[in-house]
Amino acid sequence: MMVVKVALFGSSGLLGSAVSSALGKRGHSYIPYSNQVSVKNSRKICLSDSEQLTRQLLDEWPDAIINCAAISSPDAVTQNPEFARAINVDGAIRLAEIASHLGARYLHISTDMVFDGSSSPYRSTDIPNPLGEYGIQKLDAEKGVLAVTDENLVVLRITLINGNSPSAKRSPHERILRAIANGTPLTLFDNEIRHPCSAENVASAMVELMERPNLNGLFHWAGVEEISRYDLGLRILDRFGFSHERIQRGQLKDYPEKEARPRHLAFELAPLAGKLKTKPATLLEQMEELTLPSDLFDWYRNHADDPSRYVHKF
Repeated sequence: MMVVKVALFGSSGLLGSAVSSALGKRGHSYIPYSNQVSVKNSRKICLSDSEQLTRQLLDEWPDAIINCAAISSPDAVTQNPEFARAINVDGAIRLAEIASHLGARYLHISTDMVFDGSSSPYRSTDIPNPLGEYGIQKLDAEKGVLAVTDENLVVLRITLINGNSPSAKRSPHERILRAIANGTPLTLFDNEIRHPCSAENVASAMVELMERPNLNGLFHWAGVEEISRYDLGLRILDRFGFSHERIQRGQLKDYPEKEARPRHLAFELAPLAGKLKTKPATLLEQMEELTLPSDLFDWYRNHADDPSRYVHKF
């Protein structure tokens, strides 16, 4: 296997940090770029700064560029759509243009939110119809990236991600545990169906895609099972030994003030799943990867309903 020099954007995020680990395990060298100044060893950069992007990448001349960076909170996108577009759309397209100029392979992460949730499971060839501004921006980024070139490029749509983030605040289980610790009431919807994946598993698939230049175009990746957000919350409670009463059951119709959400987002994983050595992760595998944030150790010992359900080498 040839060692590849990779420019990794969004290295401080839930997925980006997993990609960093996967690249290291495969022996590749990588340059981590992040908008977070405090992240160790990373270079601070914002995708909205086209001039800096160009200068940095021309100086490094990487063999591959992986873009995990995005403003991924729908609320944050709605509150500041122009800034979000500069990162989610313009920055992503600029990276594709630079990659094409360098002859570098480009991997861009997109989302299931480009669909409206009316006819799952979705194939990669199905026509998108985003309901909110975040989905609109990610779809615009896809179109712009794919318009640059159809060679040496992958756009990978993924689903709701489970995993362990560097901030210990980004993933579903981290948010649930912190809500419980803070005494914040938590309601999850039983009619909002998702097809969750694992950050580690997605990262493995991405690195394999990077290593296989014969696979190009738009693909879908997710886990094995579909599940409601409420039931996923219960699985997380089981993982960490909390009673199910910690989460309230709700439905989308009970919260009309929220931006429209797709009810059912799931992917058809063909043809990619049949081409990769990496296989989609089951929910059990995803749950087993989850760890307790270190700053919650003391709270957990004193407040978990059954701490023996979670085994961790303290």
